[in-house]
Amino acid sequence: MNRSALTLWLFVSCAVACSRQVESSALALRYEPPSGMRLLSEDAGVPAEARFEGGLRVRSVPGAPLRLDAPPAEVLQAAGLQEDGYQSLTATQGTLSAGPVARHEFRRGPSRMLLYMVPREDRCVFVIYAASEQDYGRGLARVERSLSTLAFTR
Repeated sequence: MNRSALTLWLFVSCAVACSRQVESSALALRYEPPSGMRLLSEDAGVPAEARFEGGLRVRSVPGAPLRLDAPPAEVLQAAGLQEDGYQSLTATQGTLSAGPVARHEFRRGPSRMLLYMVPREDRCVFVIYAASEQDYGRGLARVERSLSTLAFTR
């Protein structure tokens, strides 16, 4: 194999092997999680869920979507999270490339949680990041930047 062919092969191999993009038919989406948060598991159940390292989850819950201005308790319930002990810190609305979103932050004991809700026609998609107070800030910006890669396949 000549040197230029070897270089091209190494470049293509690294690009394929180093890609973090996840395409999930169960969740009907593509997403590139932040570096250091690789996919751990995917469950096609109801709700469908992908779990990543570092406390990151993406969950697709079928049914009529919530309004963007739904109260935090309703958002937690729709996401399938226990409401007990969560203190709502912020609730805002905005838009990502994937569409309109509601952004919530919660505190529960020594932990914090970021929850993005993306309503779709037939479901709600939740991006959930939870970490201890000391680790939360480091992951928060990385998770929010990664949301620009969220795209729906249906």
